[in-house]
Amino acid sequence: MSEPLRSSAPVQQAAANASSQSTISGHPQEQLQVAETGTEDESLYPKGVRLWTSVVPLFTVSMLHGLDLTILAAVVPTITNHFKTVEDIGWYSSSYSVMMASFGFMFGRLYTLVSNKRLYMIALGIFELGSLLCTVAPTSWFFILGRCLAGIGAAGIQSGSLIILTQCFPRQQRPIWSSLLGATQMLGIISSPIIGGALIDRISWRGCFGINLPIGAVAGLLIAFGYQDIVVNPDSRLPLKEKLNKFDLLGTVFLVPSVTCLLLALQWGGIRFGWGNPRIIVLLVLFALLLAAFAWRQYRLGEAAILPPRILRMRSVLAGSWYSACVNSTLAVTEYYITIFFQGVKGYTATQSGLLLLPMLVGMVIGGLVGGVGTSRIGYYNPFMIATTVLAPIASGLLTTVELDDQPTKVMCFLGFLGVAVGFGLQSPLVALQTIMKPKDLPLGIACTAFGSTMGNAIWMVVSAALFQNRLIAEVSQYSPSTNATLLGSAGLSGIRDTVGSDRLRDVLLGYDEAITQTLYLPVALCVATILGSAFTEWHSVKKKQR
Repeated sequence: MSEPLRSSAPVQQAAANASSQSTISGHPQEQLQVAETGTEDESLYPKGVRLWTSVVPLFTVSMLHGLDLTILAAVVPTITNHFKTVEDIGWYSSSYSVMMASFGFMFGRLYTLVSNKRLYMIALGIFELGSLLCTVAPTSWFFILGRCLAGIGAAGIQSGSLIILTQCFPRQQRPIWSSLLGATQMLGIISSPIIGGALIDRISWRGCFGINLPIGAVAGLLIAFGYQDIVVNPDSRLPLKEKLNKFDLLGTVFLVPSVTCLLLALQWGGIRFGWGNPRIIVLLVLFALLLAAFAWRQYRLGEAAILPPRILRMRSVLAGSWYSACVNSTLAVTEYYITIFFQGVKGYTATQSGLLLLPMLVGMVIGGLVGGVGTSRIGYYNPFMIATTVLAPIASGLLTTVELDDQPTKVMCFLGFLGVAVGFGLQSPLVALQTIMKPKDLPLGIACTAFGSTMGNAIWMVVSAALFQNRLIAEVSQYSPSTNATLLGSAGLSGIRDTVGSDRLRDVLLGYDEAITQTLYLPVALCVATILGSAFTEWHSVKKKQR
């Protein structure tokens, strides 16, 4: 038996060479899969100019994505003044998140069927079109439409960046590079409040979205001329008919309206309509029916589904999705309502508000880099997830103690603490998937985590908006009984001082401050809930081979 085994080696080597020649550039998918299940051969990964022409566009687009994610928080008070409404503030963020979550699975499947480069550029183009619509929006709902398109493009950008990054670096180096990619996004997030504030104060809120267009054009050129597909997926060579058979478009058709019905019910329930109103009941029933249809279709299609059931049976996928939903929702809700506190209650300009948010964003970068380097050193990502679970509730709880007359230094210190605490474990779920999953499954694993993150943002932003509007009416009525609290909604968040007389201003501001404090209890609960993700994520070393 030993002779046949030895004689088969040249055949295997010839097959490997043939496979290598069948790729456009870089290492074949089969070799990467062997590397993931055995000892890695680092020579398979790109080096030098080839590496940097692949990575630099990812970092550019990541910064662009970060800029767009956070700039909305600085713009919201001004937009409410422009469109004369606060009823849509939940949709400005959640519409982006709904589309990003709903189309994440679709892009996850598409990345296994078509060219990474081509799909990445299409996603960037959709993102830019959405930014253009936001820039020229004449009405609030036209603006929301632009956010929807931008969210669809962001779904493809987010999945594609991590897929390409995984193909560029061996497993042990991925925590550092994933953290650096996250830090680049944080750089966009850090700069967006300052850039957004400056654009609002000196030009217009429309410039906050128009600025995406030239940056996106530069990123598109870098991708078009600098990046080449490193791995060609075997399914990408299939005829179009077979590709269509492997792609479940109907699943997306079920998922998008299902999620939309849920968010409409959450936004309208208890505010515009009572929870027993037929409209709310119909929306919840439609949500349940469409979600059940989506789940049944995934079960029936199996491997051809946009979300194969076996992916959901992976413990770390579910745990990571839950964890990401909690931490990202914590950041989104906190940033939204601290911005309202700075601009609406304290009366700071948009630029000043952006500068005061910097400690949280800088803290996230520091915490993320510590988590990435620490994971590469000790080999495990789980301790940093646990650190977030322990520290983030404390930091978030401290923010609920902020009062109207407190100095901004106090708020900035608490924000910095929260940023560091969340940053420790922010990238850990993605590092876990890059460590555990095979390359062919990774796009869908990333899509699940992205779905958890963005759906968490969408749901909890809508819930927080409903909570804030309910508490605003109750608290303003309590602190200033002579003020018609329901009329304040049409004034815009930063137009309070122009609407309320000086004799009632402080009482109304106390009501606003208390409504914000009540809303900030929601992030505290979300931080505590990360314990489920930390506890159930599998322990695998990024240094050792996976069997």
